Amino acid sequence: MPQTKLDLSFANLYQQYRRCRSNKRNTVNALRFEAEQEKQLIQLQQELESRTYRPGRSVCFFATRPKLREIFAADFRDRVVHHLLVDYLERIWEPLFIHDSYACRKNRGVQAGVKRLQTFLRQVTINGTRPAWYLQLDIRNYFMRIDKRILFELLAKRIKDDTALWLTRMLVFHDCTQNYQLKGNPALVQAIAPHKTLFNAAPDKGLPIGNLNSQFFANVYLNELDQFVKHTLKCRHYLRYCDDFVLVSHDHDQLREWQQKIERFLHDCLSLELNPKQRLQPVSNGIDFLGYIVRRDYLLVRRRVINHLREKLHAYEKQLVTVNNGVCCYRYDESLLDELHATLSSYLGHFKLANSWRLQQAIWREFYFISNYFEWDSSSRKLLRKYKVPKGFGRVRQQYYWFRWRFSGDVLLFRVGRFYEFYHSGDRDVARVLGLRQMRANQRGAKYGFPAAHRSRYLVQLVNAGISVCVIEQAENASSSVAGRMPYKRLMAV
Repeated sequence: MPQTKLDLSFANLYQQYRRCRSNKRNTVNALRFEAEQEKQLIQLQQELESRTYRPGRSVCFFATRPKLREIFAADFRDRVVHHLLVDYLERIWEPLFIHDSYACRKNRGVQAGVKRLQTFLRQVTINGTRPAWYLQLDIRNYFMRIDKRILFELLAKRIKDDTALWLTRMLVFHDCTQNYQLKGNPALVQAIAPHKTLFNAAPDKGLPIGNLNSQFFANVYLNELDQFVKHTLKCRHYLRYCDDFVLVSHDHDQLREWQQKIERFLHDCLSLELNPKQRLQPVSNGIDFLGYIVRRDYLLVRRRVINHLREKLHAYEKQLVTVNNGVCCYRYDESLLDELHATLSSYLGHFKLANSWRLQQAIWREFYFISNYFEWDSSSRKLLRKYKVPKGFGRVRQQYYWFRWRFSGDVLLFRVGRFYEFYHSGDRDVARVLGLRQMRANQRGAKYGFPAAHRSRYLVQLVNAGISVCVIEQAENASSSVAGRMPYKRLMAV
């Protein structure tokens, strides 16, 4: 049975707080930070129990991809409350949702929705032996048109706990436009269409995009549509992701009739309208759904997704790669490269579901600079960083040989304290070019070296000789630990 009482215990609040927290703090400040957060959670618990809690100030900003959207991000303590309430409401509503609702639900998501749609196509066409059609619809300006009074009525009839009902009413009817902080480019306020902003929404209409409770409320609201399509229209092959939904049938006229009935239901019961751009086409054309072109037996990545990736990679290339006087320089900015790693991993994860081997090869050829920083491990199917030494490589020579393997063909200028040192017997040719003498036997096993102050002069000599060079630097005040050493830049003649 679903939970009937909202749990306001400190343990539950702390659990929701840990789910919300995404920032990582170092060990020195962790305990101090946790102690301060515990005090705030105790205060939040008291406010919820006494029903004096009120949502705080939101941050308003604008996302530009895939299109211009207004986002309201709740304050951190409010996000804890959102998780607390949604966790409670999910226990009530999850058994009521249909199987084929895929947005913002556990064990659902984009890939599960796309695979399910492929299953529908195989079933309706009997594995491609008969024609079929699909009807793809979405709600016009969905989040801005949600009627809060209808939404609260839908929620209230299932909530038995008074505290949960009070908190639900508080969050449903909260108007974030009354207390917010604007961040980002202020010109975007004027650029966004009037019907796509909460500032122009009718009274008691619209939910903010960007909050967990808004996503859950949106699912509850359109659950009425799901139940209507499944139980009244008796449509077997129907699925929905947020406000984008698809019906598949072998009967073209049946789909047209269902469209008219759906349009009337949305208008009469949920105060919503369908987007005028509707698709009723043969499934053989492919269905443009959730970033893929979906066909019965294979998937393709949507062209717009590919173009967005190319735009991002061009932007990263401009920041990381420069060419001057016939010399190409690759910079190693760790924070920027970690961002690039996250971006690439996300897109490659999206590509993985589709028939995209040739596409990935084309991207890798077009943006060859990526191979200086990353490589694709086919066994683990992960994008590996070439600029980070694995954990456990604590010795200087271990790190040196690891970088030598990663940047094979390059001369390594490997920083150790105030010197750059060479450890491999094959470095004698480099030493001859630079005019270096072999060092005396030492504990680290360095064979050649030169003072760090002479780096620029030796770099010029090597590059003029047509030799590729990778400079490995050590962080200031760092020992020879893994964390203190990584590539600084790589130079090669074009």
